[in-house]
Parts: sequence; C-alpha cells; structure tokens
Amino acid sequence: MTAPHALAEFGSTGAIGPLHCGASLNDIAATLWPPWDIGRVSRRRRWPHLFSYGDVELCVCRCRLIPSICVQTWHDTISLPHPQSGTIVSHRGHLTYPQITSALDATGFRWQPITLNQPPGQTALQAEPTGATFTFRNAGTPEPLLEKAGLWTSTHSCMPPAPDAPDDGFGAATVRNT
Repeated sequence: MTAPHALAEFGSTGAIGPLHCGASLNDIAATLWPPWDIGRVSRRRRWPHLFSYGDVELCVCRCRLIPSICVQTWHDTISLPHPQSGTIVSHRGHLTYPQITSALDATGFRWQPITLNQPPGQTALQAEPTGATFTFRNAGTPEPLLEKAGLWTSTHSCMPPAPDAPDDGFGAATVRNT
C-alpha cells in the first residue's frame, strides 16, 4: 500500500487500521502495542495528551478516547501503520496535490476544496463523508505538497478513569487538576 492510498483510505473511512476518532487508546494498545508518548498538549495539564504510531498523532482525552488524529506528512519519509498488520511502514514523503486527489478519486468518495479562511501559501481539501482535511503548502514548490491530514470530533462523552482504577500506563489513573 502506498502513502497516497493509505491517506485516501483515511479520508474515506476516517481510519488508519485500528486508529480512528472515538477509539479507546487502551484497546488500540492491546491490538498493536503501546504508542509513543509525544507529550502534553498544555504545559499545565496532563490531558489531553499526544501519542503516536509513526507519523500518526493521536490527541487523547483523559478518558482515553481519541477525539482527533493528525497525520504529519511534511517529512522526507512518512511512517504509517499498515492497516492489516499494524507494523510501521515507511513511505516516501513530499506527496503532491495531484497524487492525493487521484488517490481520493480512486476510492469513489467525493472531496472538495476548502476555500474559506485559507492562509497565504496554503491549500486545503476535505474528504466526504468523514470530513478529513488535507492541508497543502503552496509556497516555494512547483506543486502543492501535503503537510498534514487530520480528522477530529467536536464532542464525546468523557468518563474519566475511576479514582480507584489501576494505572493503565498512560498516566495517573486518578486524574486531579486536569
């Protein structure tokens, strides 16, 4: 599977293998392996917290559900979990707008450019029906290059771990000052 194909699948399904919004980090870790800890979103609070599988970043709520996923694609090499095996596979980076739109077209799902509120030097498109957004950098390149692809949910029902729950390895089970 190529990186454009994997990202088109992400755009059409909202998932890269078991990684998707609404999934439980504990369930994903049981299926794959514990993720890499990237760090806190805020200096003052433990949650939300960032974890990753290769270049797929997961923003995780204190309840361990994933409200957003961002695939960083601006690197020379992009590391993505293989959808079936979960192993991290490296792909060539610097994906172009035509490569991504062609791969999205091949899925049979629609996509559309995002024209409102785009900063100078940036182009974006949104895949239907998931709402995944693909952001491209225009400045200094012959063709727009994919910087990132992301998807997020606006709300979820947050049920933090019980105060007497054992530590799950992702942070203190008893969450205070979060």
